[in-house]
Formats: sequence, structure tokens, C-alpha cells
Amino acid sequence: MKTVKIRGYCDRLSAAPGETIRFYVSADTSDGSYEAELVRLIHGDTNPAGPGYKEESVKSAADGSYPARFQRTQFGSFVEVPDASGALLADGAFSVHTFLWSTTPGRGRQGLVSRWDDERQCGWSLAIEEGRLVFTIGDESGTTNRVISDRPLFQEVWYSVTAVFDPVQKTISLHQKSVVNRTNSRFGLVVPLDSDTTVSAVSQVSPGDSRTSLLIAGLGEAAAADGRTWCIANFNGKIDAPKLYGRALSSEEAMKLAEGTVAEPWSRLAHWDFSAGIGPDGIPTDHVVDISGNGHHGQCVNQPDRGSTGWNWDGHEENFIHCPQQYGALWFHEDCLDDCRWDKDFEITLPDGLKSDFYAMKIRYGDSEDYIPFFVLPPRGKATAKILVLASTFSYLAYANEQIMHKADIGQAVAGHTPVLNENDVELHRNLDYYGLSTYDGHVDGRGVQYTSWRRPILNLRPKHRQGFGSIWELPADLHLIDWLNHNGFDYDVATEHDLNEQGVDLLRRYNVVLTGSHPEYQTWANADAWEDYLADGGRGMYLAANGMYWIVSVHPEKPWVMEVRKELGVTAWEAPPGEYHYSTNGRRGGRFRGRARATQKIWGTGMSSFGFDHSGYFVQMPDSQDKRAAWIMDGIDPDERIGDGGLVGGGAGGYELDRYDLSLGTPPNTLLLASSVEHSVVYTVIPDDKSFPHPGMNGGEHPFVRADITYFSTANGGGMFSTSSISWLGSLSWNNYDNNVSRMTRNVLTQFMKDEPAPLV
Repeated sequence: MKTVKIRGYCDRLSAAPGETIRFYVSADTSDGSYEAELVRLIHGDTNPAGPGYKEESVKSAADGSYPARFQRTQFGSFVEVPDASGALLADGAFSVHTFLWSTTPGRGRQGLVSRWDDERQCGWSLAIEEGRLVFTIGDESGTTNRVISDRPLFQEVWYSVTAVFDPVQKTISLHQKSVVNRTNSRFGLVVPLDSDTTVSAVSQVSPGDSRTSLLIAGLGEAAAADGRTWCIANFNGKIDAPKLYGRALSSEEAMKLAEGTVAEPWSRLAHWDFSAGIGPDGIPTDHVVDISGNGHHGQCVNQPDRGSTGWNWDGHEENFIHCPQQYGALWFHEDCLDDCRWDKDFEITLPDGLKSDFYAMKIRYGDSEDYIPFFVLPPRGKATAKILVLASTFSYLAYANEQIMHKADIGQAVAGHTPVLNENDVELHRNLDYYGLSTYDGHVDGRGVQYTSWRRPILNLRPKHRQGFGSIWELPADLHLIDWLNHNGFDYDVATEHDLNEQGVDLLRRYNVVLTGSHPEYQTWANADAWEDYLADGGRGMYLAANGMYWIVSVHPEKPWVMEVRKELGVTAWEAPPGEYHYSTNGRRGGRFRGRARATQKIWGTGMSSFGFDHSGYFVQMPDSQDKRAAWIMDGIDPDERIGDGGLVGGGAGGYELDRYDLSLGTPPNTLLLASSVEHSVVYTVIPDDKSFPHPGMNGGEHPFVRADITYFSTANGGGMFSTSSISWLGSLSWNNYDNNVSRMTRNVLTQFMKDEPAPLV
């Protein structure tokens, strides 16, 4: 198995001719050079039963050789407060206070609040070591004095912590007090926690100038020559209302701070209120406000969780917008990543006339290669074809660098077989801090990953990549459609779901017909609006997928490469903690569309019903397939034909994830039910959304909900919607050298929908 030696990413998902995309590359060493080449992606599946991998070289100004170099990635979230003036050095007596809730107190050294140079052991730091609080003072020579708590911290318990440096008394002190209420901690009031303490030690040194920024949730590695702060010893857990005072606080004052009282404002050097800025649209910013009046504002790095319950949350309010004073916490993780922040290697300005399509910058270093995908749009405000392919970029981000099969406890049980690993899976396991996590993973402390970013190498968002269950997924699977369109000579434009979120229904209205990819699971509320309005106004859609429009997501308004999701009960890898179901990036509640009275059936006709990853079934025709109103769809298909009994994804067209027709969930009553899938194993089960009490008979061999339904309905104003309701549908398009009834049916519908006339009425 080859090893990954080079990887990269670009700064944006899509661009139109005349616009620029920047590329960022890192190799294992800084020896030699690598080659870059622009390619158009056509078919991403290496399955020998299909047409094979296809790409097309496209000559560009960015093609050529570039010096190889290693680029470091800052991993883990923290807050940086610049302090070039040294005001936060706290010359003389000072005190630090914060509320904290540690999720991994025993996991090594973790900085809480610090102005510290770890290389020189200079400055001051409040941290956790071996499960206990430690307050350290280091002078310019690297001589340190420290005081260590004599009581360990309990996991997921809120504490008030005050650290005091008193040069007059030559002491350093720690005050540690639990502030547990009925709802804010793992334990309630009935547990007799033995963790409150005050400890002191002699300090013969005063803090030297670390020449670093003040950091919250980490320690400064060193005073970097380039001015960049590198944070180490990242904290896992929540921090609320950290403060810095320019005097030595007494024990009585430390106890008052534990009650939420703020000591005399005149002595505060800084007071960071993480809830400052919460408004009707959430708190969609990295800015951290110092409310002391001294202007020591900070900046979040690597997207800590905002809108998190704080030390005083009492459980009566679940929306942080309505009660910001109880949502003053940031939840930090050592494995957060919102942007690798590498230096640019090269860029490309897209030339006029470049075909709208799926593209990648192919980079090669020795025997290692990587593909950095992006999407070329038609000229802004224009359509160059009647067909629009909408790339499922929100779902691409949700699954970015997922490790379900080889790290999730139930991954193999869900798939029904052992994982099939490749070099990218091994690379993710070995070098996670290059790549970051997906929204199907958990942070090291168990918290579900709710933010995901485009600005990092995404190893499973590559042509040729196969998921751990052995088949292709997301972008490589969507290339089945691109290949089929090219094979059949259809002209098409490409846009992304991010573009739709920005432009709304006007983007869709430029086209006679809009096609999904294989798995548009994640959507913004605005995208659902656009789809519904487009269809209601006479547009035509082809939902060539399953499990679409399931989770609601939000895009960070200041960082459009970052997506947020907060999950609830359903088909989910994790559930958001109590009180944290609302998006920080827009203030709205997260979860499922179905949980917000918007089941997918109401827009696309079918909605999520079951899933399984061992093999795919086929479709049998239902009575509506012989309705004369469906003749144009079924043209060339005999009444007794199985539909899709072969394919590259699981061996059939009905598989992996399945959607069903359901009038009770909003399927339009004029919908034709043309065919339903069969031959699903016990690995396929009814989804939690459709279960009240668990009971036997919920699997693919027994339950009628385990099926995919092919449907068609017409809408007002000449619109129409065709749904195939299966992720594996696209994998059957090229089966038998493209000569099959899945290809025929898809071509029948697309040819009709392209016409400048209303869709056939039902």
C-alpha cells in the first residue's frame, strides 16, 4: 500500500470564469518539487465492472512544477488575545479567574489562561496537569515556581478557579470551588463532591515577558519569529467568563467570584465575555469581547463551540438567544480545525470559456498523488445549458474525512461487513492533525463534531476513493452521473449547494431541469425554500438519490468554508447536549427537516426510510407504471422487467440508503408510484424516525418501510418532480456498457424535462 506524501486544499468550493482559486499544498519533506495539472473529472469509480476511471487534462496557466515543502497545521481550538504592549503581562500582583468544566481532566497538560512561552518557561500560566490545577510563574531565566491543587477535578463539573500572584507576600495561590447546580454538571446536588480547596506556595520569582499573546484554552509554544502564535497543550472542555485583575485578590473575593460577583471594575485588566455579541442571528463571529473597557479583545482560532451552556445554566431555557447570560461558555477541543492556514503555493484564474463542470488540481510528488477538487460555474448570472447538476457540497463537508468504519464502535455492524481500508484511511489514522474530523466523528472528549471546513485536505473527497464499506460515496459516486451525461451527449452546467444557498431560487430558475447527486443529505433551510419555490413555479427536478434533505445545516457568514450542524435523535452518529440544539451561526434550531414539519416527501415526493451497506436490491414495477400518464417515463421498458438488477454500487440500483413514498408525511396525492425496491437483507432496518417502541420485524426481510420508491408528480405551473429514492441508482447508469433500463428511464425523464414546455401532467 502506498503512503500519502503530499496533500492540499483550495480556498473556495466554486468559481466562475475570471475568478481566482488559490491552492495550498504540503509534502512530507521540503526536498524536490511536485507537479500540478488541471483535470476535468468525469468518472471516479475504478470498479472493473464499469467503464473505469476517467479524467481529462485541461491546459492551464497553473500547470507546472512547484517547490515541495512541509506546512505545519495548528490543531485545536483556543482564543488568542494579542498583547504587543505587554499590558497583560501583569507586572506586579495579579489574579486570574475563570469558570471551567473539564471533559478530559486526566489527559495530560492543558492550558486554561496563560501568557506563556513554553520553550523558555517564561511568563505565567493557569493549567491542568494530571487532573489537577497548576498555577506557574516563570522568569526571564526560565526559573519557575508553581502551586498545584491538592484536589483533582471531577470530569464535566463546573468550577470557579482563582489564581493569585502576590509579590509582596511572595506567594502564589489557587482557589478551587465547585459551582454545581441541578443541571450544569454531570452530577447534581446530591453528590458530596470533595474538590473544594485553597492552596498556596512560596514564589521567589516574578513572571518574565513571554512576548506571546495571551491564550485561553492553551499554552504558547514560543515567541515565534514570524509573529504567529502556535498553541500547544490545548484544553478540552468549557471556559466561561475568564478575567484578569491587576492586584492580588483575597480568599473572600475569590469566593464572591464563585457566586458570579465581579470584583471592583477598576482593578480588572480584562474580562472576556463569550456571550457578548449574541443577537437574533446567533453569535456568528470569531470575535471575543473584553468588557472591561480596556480593549483587550480576542479572536477564536479553529472554531470552538459557541452558544454553549455556561456555569450558571439552569435548564429553563434551551435557546441561547433568549438567555445569553447563561450561555457564556466556549467549548474547546484539542482536535478542532476550521482552516489549516497554510501559505499559498499557487493560484489559477479561470479562463473565459472554461466548461462548467467538476474539476480538480492533480498534484504528484514521487509515487504519491492527490486531487484537490473544485467546481467551475457558468459565467455569473448566466446559464450555458438547460440542465443544472447541483453538487452536494454540504454533504461532502459533513462526511469530510469521516472514520466511521474503522473508529466508530458500531460502524462495522451498520455496514454489515468488515472495513475495506486504503492508504487514505491509514493516513487519517496516522496524521489526524493534518486533516481534522467529520460530523460523523466525535472529538477526543466524546462531543460530536458540529463544525466542518473546506479549508483542509479532504482525503475522501477524491476521485477513486472508496469508503470503508467498499464502495464509492459522495463526490466519486456523483461522477457516475457526470460520466453518463457525457456519454449521452447532454450539455449541462454545474453549481454547488453553497451557490444555491447564496443565490436562492434565481439560480435554479435559469434551468429547465435540476439534477441532484446521489446523496444530498444536508441542506440549509434556504435551499429547501429554493427547491420548493422552483418546483411550485414550474421547474423540474430529478432527485437521483436517497436520504436527501434530512439534516438542516448552517453556513458561517464570516467563514463560508465552515458549515455547522447540530443533531438530534434520528439516523445520527451523536446527539447535541441538552440546551445546545441551536446554531451559533444563525441562531436557529438544528436537527432534522422532518422534525421541523418539513419531511422531504413534501418537496421531492419521497423521504428517508432505511439504509444498509451490504448489497443493493432492484426495483419491481408497481401498477402505476402501466398508467398511460407514465408511458413517457417507462418507454422502452417492458412491464415485467426488473429495474436496476445490476450496478457498480452494491450490485443493483436500489440500495445503500432508501427513500419511500408516504402520503402521511406529505407525498403529493397526485404522485405516481412507479416501482419499489426489493431483496434487502436484515442489515437494512427501519430508521429511528419511524419507530416508537423497538420490536422484532424491523429489518429488510420483514418490514414494508425497507424499500425505495420511484415516483413522479407534476406541480403547479407546469413543473414536475421525478425521484429514484436510492443512493445506488447512479451506480447503475453505466452498467452493461450503459445499455440498461436505469439509464433508459433516466434518459426518458431528462429528455422530456429539458424541453421548453410544461412537464407531463398527473
